[in-house]
Amino acid sequence: MSGEQTYLALADFLIPAHGKMPKFSDVCSYADATTALDFRDDLKEGFVRAVAVDAAGGAEPALEKLNREDGPAFSAVTTITIAAYYMNPRVRELIGYPGQENVQYDSKAVQPYLTDGTLTKVIARGRKYRPTPGL
Repeated sequence: MSGEQTYLALADFLIPAHGKMPKFSDVCSYADATTALDFRDDLKEGFVRAVAVDAAGGAEPALEKLNREDGPAFSAVTTITIAAYYMNPRVRELIGYPGQENVQYDSKAVQPYLTDGTLTKVIARGRKYRPTPGL
């Protein structure tokens, strides 16, 4: 099994299809994962070790072995898989996340949370303060 095939097997186990949500390989590719990896240089070494794992016995035992024996590799492959999946435009559309939006904010205007009762419980509860030890 190549590193790409191993990765897709691991990724599909981590993110299987469920309801309207597609499995990882239905919307993402190995190239998407390596693109996400370009934003996290600190995970590259672990990712390389993760995709080199022997997954012939299945993705679940391979991931369990990584988790038990090489935590940084397990963290790398899971982090990159989740990042690539949730940044995919189709997935973002399915979960109703449009991405970052430019929201206008008037710093001089009275914000609604100050007048709509949102803070009533907090004010009624009173102050809660714990001093920082050693200060």
